Amino acid sequence: MQLILPVLSLLLAPVAVTACEGECIVDITNEYLYRYENILLTTLQKATQISEQLIPAASRRENSIVYFAPVLQAYNLTAYNSLEKAIFPSYFHGKCQDANGVNPPGCPNPDCPKVCGTPGSMVHFYPTLVRIVFDGTTDLLANLTAPGSKPYNQIQQTVMADVNKGQKKRMENLSRIMPLRIRAATQASSTHNIQQGLKKIMKELRPTMLETCGGSNLSFCSWEQPMKEFILQYP
Repeated sequence: MQLILPVLSLLLAPVAVTACEGECIVDITNEYLYRYENILLTTLQKATQISEQLIPAASRRENSIVYFAPVLQAYNLTAYNSLEKAIFPSYFHGKCQDANGVNPPGCPNPDCPKVCGTPGSMVHFYPTLVRIVFDGTTDLLANLTAPGSKPYNQIQQTVMADVNKGQKKRMENLSRIMPLRIRAATQASSTHNIQQGLKKIMKELRPTMLETCGGSNLSFCSWEQPMKEFILQYP
């Protein structure tokens, strides 16, 4: 674990942004990405079924999270743009002023009861913001681990390579007593089972992340007090 953490830290470092709609948007988006780093790693670490159920002990990796390296790399490249879009402008956007240019009470800070693009609005509708960030993160993870995606194919290739290492010796021993046709059928069945098992593991990532975040109320992924303070530092 100690050997891969420096690599994962580099993979998950916030992406530098050269074009944005404002310092407030960039910093809030990056702050959520930073806070979700441990949530994401914990979720993937819980998916140890990859090594424990699919890969023979003799050929499995020391820590199964290394199988998710393609996902982490793709996440790092796409997470900022994906999350910024989910928050701004998909939900929080525009000015709070009415037709006469008057701000509603509490706008722009600190508690604006109208959905718009101000920090006060984000604070007022904070539970919605928490859900947007969670859904945006899990949706991206689901897309990156969907069967047929590039990261998924890379993971499957690595898993199958490790599985084949463990099966090779076993099949060599069986070659003396088992006909080639039966050996081929057995190997094909094993490959199918592993591929189906991998799909099942990936399908469980979303509920696993929900569990990691404390369940339906997202209590471990709210960070309400510190995030509200962080948001309200912007005018």
